[in-house]
Amino acid sequence: MSRQPDFSTAPRPHRPQLWDHAALVAGVAALALSGTAAWRAREEARDAGVRLAEVRREVETASGKLRALAGQARVGAPVLPAAEAPPARIVAALASLLPGHARLDGLSIDYERGGVLQLNVVAGDAGAWDLFLDRLGREPHFREVEPGPESRDAEVRSLVRALWVGSAP
Repeated sequence: MSRQPDFSTAPRPHRPQLWDHAALVAGVAALALSGTAAWRAREEARDAGVRLAEVRREVETASGKLRALAGQARVGAPVLPAAEAPPARIVAALASLLPGHARLDGLSIDYERGGVLQLNVVAGDAGAWDLFLDRLGREPHFREVEPGPESRDAEVRSLVRALWVGSAP
C-alpha cells in the first residue's frame, strides 16, 4: 500500500514578529534622519557659496581701492610696487611660519611706507606665539619685526609690525 500525503493541514503563513516591525521602524527612522541631514548640508553649502561670493566682491572692491591708492602715492615716498609684494605671496610666506596652534587674524600692508605689515596674530598658547615670533625673526623675507603688546590668558593675541623685503638680501 502506498502512502498518500496528508493535505488536511496546510502550513501556516509567516506572521511578522515584533522584531520585524521594530527593524522596519528603525530603517524608516534612519532614512528620515539621513534625508534631513542631507537637506541641511545642502542648505549650508548654498549659504557658504553665497558668503564666498560676498567675500570675493569685497576683495575685488578692496583691490580696486588699493590700486587707486597706489596710483595716488606721493612722489619720493618709499612706495613698494604691488608687483614685488602681492598679498598672496606675503600671506603664503606668513602661513609657512605659523605653528599649528596659531593663526593670522588680520593683515594690513602699507605700500606707501615701503611694505610695512601689521599682523593680527592669535596663538593657542604662549609656546606657539613664541615659536611664531622666532620663525618670523629668522625669515629673510621680513625685517624690523616688532611684536606689540600681548595678552597671555588662555590664548595669545597681539599685533606685530614687520617690514616685507621679499627676496632682497
